Amino acid sequence: MSWFQPRSMLFWVYCLAVIAGPLLFLLQAAGQVWFAGTPALAALPITALTLLVIARIVFALDPFRARRHLVAPMAMGAIWGATVWTGLAMWANDHLSRAITNGIGDRFATSWSAAITAPTDEEYIKAIGIVVVALMFRNRLSRPMHGLLLGAAVGLGAQIAEDCLYSTQIALSSPQDPVVDVLLVAVLRLITALTSHWAMSALAGVGIVLAIIRTDRSWGWRLGVFALFYALAFSMHFLFDAPRPPGPALLSTYLPILIDLVIFAIAYSWVLATERRWFRGLIALPAARALGPEAGLEPLLTYRSRRKARLELRRHTRWAMSRKFAKRYERSLVDRVADLDLAPQQQTPIPGGFGPGPGGVVHGVGAPFGW
Repeated sequence: MSWFQPRSMLFWVYCLAVIAGPLLFLLQAAGQVWFAGTPALAALPITALTLLVIARIVFALDPFRARRHLVAPMAMGAIWGATVWTGLAMWANDHLSRAITNGIGDRFATSWSAAITAPTDEEYIKAIGIVVVALMFRNRLSRPMHGLLLGAAVGLGAQIAEDCLYSTQIALSSPQDPVVDVLLVAVLRLITALTSHWAMSALAGVGIVLAIIRTDRSWGWRLGVFALFYALAFSMHFLFDAPRPPGPALLSTYLPILIDLVIFAIAYSWVLATERRWFRGLIALPAARALGPEAGLEPLLTYRSRRKARLELRRHTRWAMSRKFAKRYERSLVDRVADLDLAPQQQTPIPGGFGPGPGGVVHGVGAPFGW
């Protein structure tokens, strides 16, 4: 299914939203961006590094490379996060903060406004993007990992946009030495990015995608799963922005981040377990025997067993095989097993150079070592 879907009403809603988002942002912050000037640009290399680091982490969380078939939805999700979220979140945060101040008072709003407004409207705006893209690409989504990847893409787009916005704000509020302050904040946001928007939206994405695709379950079950994962995302965001408790500065600063990491790790462990169960089912299929025996393919289930199998394979070839070549062979095999879940015409052919001959792997040599 192509990203260009002119017959889909959702596609045009998406296009309208990604155009309106930046326009709404400029209506609110054009002056801020203009007067921030060159100092705000000092953070761009660190922001780019943040993008690369988090993208690498997301890829590492996808051991069976489900992302190969989600390039278009993930890209469109990231665009939603970087455009629609940016314009709407600024507007929503401002209005909700005013409502809290007017309703409860300045003292409460000063401490708790960010912890209330950010999870309430920011997670909601990102969730809408996940829903829109998930419905557009519903035929490609079948597992919790798909929701995690789509949600992470939406959140990462929002995270990078927010980093750029923070750079302009710091540049304006630091007249003495704005470049230094912009760089310091950019580094701090890189450190705290481990549990930022991408991780929160990843969990929300799991719940949203499961609610959409699990039509074999009751609406009560689907809404319950969505509510659980959305609540986890909301809780992570609340802890991230909540006032820090009294105590040692280092502990009070990073304790909420550690708690968020624990929440994410627990949820991700379940997603990973479903992925391994799915992959194990593919290994057991009769069609997988063309790739190797079931016991021989099982080392592909974990990173640890993969490393061991690569080492044994290189040792068997008397170290003639490079690490890069062994990894490439492993990825190809993972892809071929995963593609057993697809129609034959969509399956990935094994790359050249892996058969018998100079530089190749002798047929069947990998089976005793996991391949």
